[in-house]
Parts: sequence; structure tokens; C-alpha cells
Amino acid sequence: MAITTKNLASGQLGSSIADIYVCPAVTKAVVKSISLVNGGAWYEFVSLYFKPSGGTARKIIPYKTMLGECECLETTGIYTLGAGDSIQGYTNTASTVDYVISGVEETA
Repeated sequence: MAITTKNLASGQLGSSIADIYVCPAVTKAVVKSISLVNGGAWYEFVSLYFKPSGGTARKIIPYKTMLGECECLETTGIYTLGAGDSIQGYTNTASTVDYVISGVEETA
């Protein structure tokens, strides 16, 4: 059986911490990459977190990582999520930083 990486989530970061991907019920997910692109005309500070269901969010990049104008950041860590676990993020200016989360979802 071939396992195909797909787009799990995409959008724009907000200015307060929020879920940007939540692993669906009865599923497990492997997040293979998270891409962030600053589309603004100035620098942005971005933060990303892994939050286990019912647990405490933990940083997956340094707190308030700076992205310059038109700069891209791509994580290469692999994050395994269970049902209800989430990836969260935010930036200092809403709707300026685009994100794409790629990985694999499997029925548990």
C-alpha cells in the first residue's frame, strides 16, 4: 500500500493563538512539514505549537521566530498526532502569513 503525502490544512495565521490543524476523531496523522510564507511588506513574528488533546501546548519552533518580508520558513520535523491533537499558530499581524501543513492521515 502506497502512502501519499497530502495537504492537511492551509490558510493564514491570525493575530492570536488558534488551531490551524486538528487531527480528526478515529484518525492519526503524521505532519511531515509546515510551510509559512510572509506575504507582507514588513517582518512578522510567528509562533507554532503542538497541543495534545486536553494537554498543554508546546513550542515546535522558537517563540516569535522572525520572518522577513516575502520570507519562507519550512519545518522539517515529523509530528505524530492522535485524535483531537492540534497544531496551533499565530503572528503579530493577522492575514499576512500563509501556512500549508502537509502529511498523512490514517484511520486508527
